[in-house]
This record gives sequence, C-alpha cells and structure tokens, in this order.
Amino acid sequence: MWEILNGKPVPYDPKSELQFQLQVCNGLRPHIYENTAICYVDLMKKCWNMDPEKRPTSKEIYDTFTEWQSNETILLELSESDKKLQNIKNKDIQIDESDCRSKFISFISSYKYQVSKLHELKIPEI
Repeated sequence: MWEILNGKPVPYDPKSELQFQLQVCNGLRPHIYENTAICYVDLMKKCWNMDPEKRPTSKEIYDTFTEWQSNETILLELSESDKKLQNIKNKDIQIDESDCRSKFISFISSYKYQVSKLHELKIPEI
C-alpha cells in the first residue's frame, strides 16, 4: 500500500536484501508522510500487522476501497491528502530516498543479526 500511495518502491539497498527482509519481519516499516489521509494510514498499518491473521484480506481491502468510493468525506480527505503529498513528493523526492536509506542503515546497524539462528528453525511434523 505504501508503494501505491507513493508511486515508487520502498528504497533499500539491494546488496543487503536478506537483512532488509529480516528487518521487515522485525517491524521495520517505511516512513509515512504527515499529510497522508488517516483512513489510508489506518488501513496500511493493518496490512503491516506482525500477525498475518490480523491483516486484512485482499477482499477486505477491496471492500474498503469500494466503501471509500461512495463516502464523500473520505473522498475529500483522500483528495486533499493527495494534493499535499504531491507537493511534498515533488520537492523532496531525492531527500526522502536518502533519508529512508539512512534510517534503514541506522536501524540495521543498531540490530545484531544472528544469521545462524535461521538454521535453527524447526518445522513440526504434520
């Protein structure tokens, strides 16, 4: 949903893709712009829930988008948010990408990886 909102992939260093994936599993999420519509932020955060059972299904997301299309208040909120975000994106696109990379690098530097623990995963017999 972040990529849909921002029209670009989440910036990360492809050389450390495994570390990036591990950090996402540990709660790393992309920056949300201040002017993003609250309804969109709430839905996006639900999609980011660490517990897959608590994330909305694609049908639930579709139904939510459909409901939004018939709700004038939400349409206005989304429209106003989009205008503000376009101004921010046009001004700060380069700054944002370097800032996201900087935050990511800082985040992974502060976290000790124990890649060997990946091999300790035990899958119970069915």
